[in-house]
Amino acid sequence: MIIPFQTLMIPLVSIYGRMGILNSRPMLIYFYLGFGLSLSTFMYHGFIKGISQSLEEAAIIDGCSRIGVFWRIVFPNLAPVTATVVILNLLWIWNDFLLPSLVLLHDFQRTLPLSTFYFFGTYTAEFGQGMAALIMSIIPILIIYLVLQKQIIRGVTEGAVK
Repeated sequence: MIIPFQTLMIPLVSIYGRMGILNSRPMLIYFYLGFGLSLSTFMYHGFIKGISQSLEEAAIIDGCSRIGVFWRIVFPNLAPVTATVVILNLLWIWNDFLLPSLVLLHDFQRTLPLSTFYFFGTYTAEFGQGMAALIMSIIPILIIYLVLQKQIIRGVTEGAVK
């Protein structure tokens, strides 16, 4: 989390480029998992530490297994942090420009930010098509935000009270 991506991009591109596995979407997904896992783990760890141990002990006394305690007690309490992790990672991955521009080399593999970038060139600009593409790329994020809005607000208010 401390090391910025810009310091890692040249070694990653050179090493994976020499291996010949750089120009693929699975490799891009692999990079996203590697870079996003640390923040998600950090957020879940902080939130789980705040869950009362007595809830888990009461469930075990009532006859629930360890796995059942997690799925019936702990996991439902993780809804606000799960919504926050989903929104943060989704926004980061959806809007990322640098990593896909380094990993994906062919035109047919472009992500939305890369595709909208090519509407605006040095000597020409397709403002109508570019703005339509930007609006269409915003719609899925807005829908997901509206669906998870209640969980996000709950997570923010619980974090302010603790």
